[in-house]
Amino acid sequence: EVDTFMFEGHDTTTIAISFTLLLLARHPEAQEKVYQEVVDIVGNDPYTPLSHRNLQDMKYLEMVIKESLRLYPPVPIIARRFTENVELGEKIVPEGSNFNIGIMHMHRDPTLFPDPERFDPERFAPDRTMEQSSPYAYVPFSAGPRNCIGQ
Repeated sequence: EVDTFMFEGHDTTTIAISFTLLLLARHPEAQEKVYQEVVDIVGNDPYTPLSHRNLQDMKYLEMVIKESLRLYPPVPIIARRFTENVELGEKIVPEGSNFNIGIMHMHRDPTLFPDPERFDPERFAPDRTMEQSSPYAYVPFSAGPRNCIGQ
């Protein structure tokens, strides 16, 4: 359990921050919007402490982070086991069978995310989030009782 808390939580956070910074470096227009949002909320003084409330108000930054997690999920593949027999087409997959879910591939599926290779933080704007066809279309940290502790 200690390994889970120490390594999984640390690694996923490091990966998420690294890819978010990379995407901001590659997209100066998004970087400028994040900068302006931070200045608007906390001001120009770099020594101003951030509060939880300040962070909650940074909606564009949140959209950037979500888009970064969509493009580069910290855990790109998750493994699961069927708890009952499952019918897939004409085949029956028996209970106890293992399967993998490619989160990175799912997040780049054009039927779930139009123009999936494009960095578009606005796809997570409140008025656009319902475009996704399934509540499980976006799962950068998995879902359910075995989701990632590092989120």
